[in-house]
Amino acid sequence: MKYLRALGLVAILAALLATSVQAQGPPGSWTTDFTILNLEDSAGTINITRYAECTPPCTADGGTLVVEEPIAANGSYYYNPVNDSSFPNNWAGSIVVSADKQIAATVTVANSESGSAYASDAYSGVSVVEDSVFLPIVMGSLGSWNTMMAIQNAGSETTNVTISYIGSGAPADTTVSNLPPNMTAIVDQQENSGMSNFNGSALVTTDNGQPLAIIVEEYKTTGGVLVDYVGVPLSQADTTIYMPGFIAQGVWATDFTIVNTTGSLATVDIAFSGVSNALHGTIAANGSAYVNGYTGNYPSGWTGTAPTSGYYGSATVTSDRDIVIVYNISNSAGAPGNFSVGYVGPSSSQGATDVAVPLIENHYSTGWDTTFSVQVIGGGSADLDMTYSGNMAASCSPCERTITGSYTFNQVTDGHVPTGFLGGVTINSSAPIVVIGDQNKTGGSGDTAAGFPGIPIP
Repeated sequence: MKYLRALGLVAILAALLATSVQAQGPPGSWTTDFTILNLEDSAGTINITRYAECTPPCTADGGTLVVEEPIAANGSYYYNPVNDSSFPNNWAGSIVVSADKQIAATVTVANSESGSAYASDAYSGVSVVEDSVFLPIVMGSLGSWNTMMAIQNAGSETTNVTISYIGSGAPADTTVSNLPPNMTAIVDQQENSGMSNFNGSALVTTDNGQPLAIIVEEYKTTGGVLVDYVGVPLSQADTTIYMPGFIAQGVWATDFTIVNTTGSLATVDIAFSGVSNALHGTIAANGSAYVNGYTGNYPSGWTGTAPTSGYYGSATVTSDRDIVIVYNISNSAGAPGNFSVGYVGPSSSQGATDVAVPLIENHYSTGWDTTFSVQVIGGGSADLDMTYSGNMAASCSPCERTITGSYTFNQVTDGHVPTGFLGGVTINSSAPIVVIGDQNKTGGSGDTAAGFPGIPIP
């Protein structure tokens, strides 16, 4: 059942934390802030409403209006609960943003630690919500790795939620009973006694068709690293999935998990842009497969190899069954620190000719930089016109480039924007594209890397 949004509804969740010390999940005090984008050419109004975390037995929360503000045509609105004196401290829960225009949001989560204990990541506000949501990467007591799920009931009725695990050593189902509308239950696999060295996936469903919005946080109990991604609704499963920004260069590595969303055996082929490397294999009905070319971790029976030496490009995954993918990019394989980001692999139907990257930086403030990777749907070439807007003028308007297959833009070396720039970019393409972005801090320690998807513009 697909949940149809009204008034450009975006459910931004999970768990929005305002200077709180979590009883669950990664250690430390965490804060969530977010930027809302108006994707239309006319001004509108946004409403931001907060709902407390569901702590069983849950008491329904009617919501508290936090903000009702105008948003400019093609403009943005930034919200940080730390800057809002009316927002309670030591709070966890979820946010719903509604608007009379089509909107999107980019959310950042970061702790208040310094040095190697610092951690952050980013994700997109959830706008497609359904009663069957796949979580391709779920870890439980995998060394120091664990996974926390923030599950929001985006429906109008109270619902019961079932988490069914997929993979070798999968534990029994986890249930969340009587989750009221708009409220979020936080489920931490660190507290799951049935988890032991688990590296698999999960399917989350409701018993009465109520739609869910889910954010997943992969974290280390030792701190200093965080990877976020959005749960993938069943309707976004497809036979072709893309992975822009795929890297195997120096200490940087990409690993990924594919989930077969069907009850039949899936045959999978993976091609990598610009090289002859390829992978071929099968995934059991309702099963999953984990691939890490950097460590040589391939599913049993698969053939071929992923690129591992100096590669920076993209991957295209095709299957005879519908699949979903989440992939991680990290440098924890060899470098100091634990930089790591997570992305949902977009399908061909999510390609667009106009895409916004909401955060662009070039040595901004204390050294924050952004890169973004563009992949052409179906391969081939695309002519890109990139228009930057922000606190300083760009060196070109628009900046133009023709790419074949895929390309990664680096704000520090491209010369598109000056040092100290903070803003965003809109990309007009001659062919459909998918885009990911990431933020990092030059010379930073801890996990300063945060990844987020580009946003299609209607």
